[in-house]
Amino acid sequence: SGLFTLTLCAPQFVFVNESKTWAEAQRYCRDKYTDLATIGNEQQTVQLLDTVNDDSIDLAWIGLYDDLNSWKWTLEDSDFFSVGEKNFRNWYDHGPGNSGAQSLCVYIYYGICDSGKWMDENCNYAFPFICHSGE
Repeated sequence: SGLFTLTLCAPQFVFVNESKTWAEAQRYCRDKYTDLATIGNEQQTVQLLDTVNDDSIDLAWIGLYDDLNSWKWTLEDSDFFSVGEKNFRNWYDHGPGNSGAQSLCVYIYYGICDSGKWMDENCNYAFPFICHSGE
């Protein structure tokens, strides 16, 4: 009988230092990678923050959005998530903070304080973004 090793691959993240609206960023990620970044736990948050290589920028779009009923990830394949990961949230200050019909997209903050926290924002603002690359 042969031996084999099963390796669970962590998601790979790619920081794109180009300012785009959330929809433009999603198209870019889907064209060149898999989709906008999906974050399932704290370990993936740390991994994602490690990809950011520009000290002059402190936020980037990720793949979470509000479909007016609930917050959803753009990468919806249930096989992608481990148990409990699809509902992982890391909001700044207890939850989405921007009210209004345009604040339907989410960025991750990676400044000195509150690094890794999420905030909802107007989808038409242009920010750098983080793509998910891989399976």
